[in-house]
Amino acid sequence: MRDSEQLLKRLHEIVDRPIRIMVVCGAHNQAIMRYHLRDELPDKLELVAGPGCSVCVMPAGHVDAFVKVALQPDVITATCHDLLLVQGSRESLASIRKRGARVEVISTPRDCLELARLEPDKVIVYTAVGFEATAPSVAETILEAAREGIDNFCVIPSIRLLPPTIDSIMRDPEIGIHGLLCSDHVTTISDTEAYTSLAKKYDLSCCIAGFQKDDIVRGLISMVMQIRHGVSLFDDSSAIIYSSEDSKKARQMVSEVFFAVDTAWRGLGTIAESGFVIRDELSLYDATKRFNVRFMEGEERCSCHCDMIISGRGLPPDCPSFGMACTPQNPIGPCMISSEGICASYFKYNL
Repeated sequence: MRDSEQLLKRLHEIVDRPIRIMVVCGAHNQAIMRYHLRDELPDKLELVAGPGCSVCVMPAGHVDAFVKVALQPDVITATCHDLLLVQGSRESLASIRKRGARVEVISTPRDCLELARLEPDKVIVYTAVGFEATAPSVAETILEAAREGIDNFCVIPSIRLLPPTIDSIMRDPEIGIHGLLCSDHVTTISDTEAYTSLAKKYDLSCCIAGFQKDDIVRGLISMVMQIRHGVSLFDDSSAIIYSSEDSKKARQMVSEVFFAVDTAWRGLGTIAESGFVIRDELSLYDATKRFNVRFMEGEERCSCHCDMIISGRGLPPDCPSFGMACTPQNPIGPCMISSEGICASYFKYNL
């Protein structure tokens, strides 16, 4: 019997009650759909999605700010591909690019510095979208620009922090989540103590798992055993171990560049200290200050149920637009637009 078959057999043996696990990371949801893992799980074990897709939780007001800056004279906006089609109150980066705005797709924030060197007469604006794991690379790029005196580069900070957001979701007494399946990304900059605290506060089982099928099933086994024994802890035994020096350096860069503030999330409202903004000492590299742009409360024009899906209250088939009005060819909501959105994964691997 193959390892995966043995692991699934073990999982079926130990699930003795209804259990709901929140799959926090969008990449995990994608892997689960790719392996058709839901079809092989015990009937009593339910996996729901969490807020772990940074494009999916981007509110219209933040997209409006990206669009407003991108329309300024002599600006080149650098962004990730998934963000292009996300709709603001009226426009998206893709729609203004069709009208002539200079919007470039890049892979890393460091690519922006190279673009700034190549285009000295333009201001390169990076849309820094992601979770806390992305913060060190953005901070490092800002500090490098400051050291080199590159003054035609700046960032629109839209980095979000998962622990306070999960805390907010778990306060709903009807959510019924028993465990959190986390990716190794959480240990890059998030203090694992935050997840340990969440586990104790809400009687959760938590576990880090890799993205292979066997890794995910092992993580689920770990959480089910925690639940059976009444243990609430954060199992990080499968985490990649970063050197203390690397972790210290990353945290130091992040604290030098950013501080946490209350931040809006699509479908979840404003959550206390759940996002990063750039410190005043580095305001030259903050596009919101440079162009006097605020993150306003935009009009959400999305008619789908992304808010329900990213908070563990439903799955894509529960949305009446899924697979009908909303498809990858005609995406309505960010969960279908983003490659890591659970709606996109459901459609790709289930339909």
